[in-house]
Amino acid sequence: MGSTDQDAGVAGTLIQPGQSLPRLKLDSPDGPKHLTRSGTQSTLVVYLHPEPCQPCAGYLEELAPVAADLREWATSLVAVVPADQADQADQEGPFPLLHDDAAARRQLGIGQDEAAVLLADRWGEVFEAAAVGADHGFPLPSQLVESAKILDLSCGECNVPGAEWRSSDA
Repeated sequence: MGSTDQDAGVAGTLIQPGQSLPRLKLDSPDGPKHLTRSGTQSTLVVYLHPEPCQPCAGYLEELAPVAADLREWATSLVAVVPADQADQADQEGPFPLLHDDAAARRQLGIGQDEAAVLLADRWGEVFEAAAVGADHGFPLPSQLVESAKILDLSCGECNVPGAEWRSSDA
């Protein structure tokens, strides 16, 4: 599936800021897509719970209006969803829906029953990572846009502090 970068997440331990995202290729209805390291834009990856649920679907609906704002700040948004959900979705939406994959989850340290939000800079270094439990405490879309702005305006060699998403704010 992807490379086994040494600094990638360990199963059960969510990948942390400062670590590099592993090179991942996930399936989509349009064929395989590389997830990270474009060199030109940051990547925001939203992993939903593996079983379709209404709060996760609602979060995707909340993200749709900010997809253009994220692009303005040189950030591509992808959502990783159960394969049957991706196949049934409107692929002309504001961001691609990629098939969930157990091996990719392990490499990122996302548990099989968990959701997570990861933001990596254009070089694949994780800037923010938030595990999302059964309470669906996703970061607010406005927080994601603000983090994308910070990344777009910052120098990768500078030590810019994280955006510190707070799940309790969601």
